[in-house]
Amino acid sequence: MNLTTLEEIQEWAESNLINRKQASKVAGLNYEGFSSAIKRKHIKPFIEIGDEKGPSTTRLYLKSDVESYAKKVKPRKNRLINNIDNLK
Repeated sequence: MNLTTLEEIQEWAESNLINRKQASKVAGLNYEGFSSAIKRKHIKPFIEIGDEKGPSTTRLYLKSDVESYAKKVKPRKNRLINNIDNLK
């Protein structure tokens, strides 16, 4: 990948970086589930912008990382759903 102009960098960023809300949706997780994945370091921000920890820090996630994580958790999610259905 050879990004040489600001326009190329911006285009790459718009195509490959997503915010927390978008990442939760891509991963198929609710807010708490996504928070848990972050705390367990299954998903890490690609970039963090801000001086302080907390809500004032902007975190962007690499879309391909989140998609990879979603593929890993999907079989576990399906197993859990099947187990719950079998208990009914």
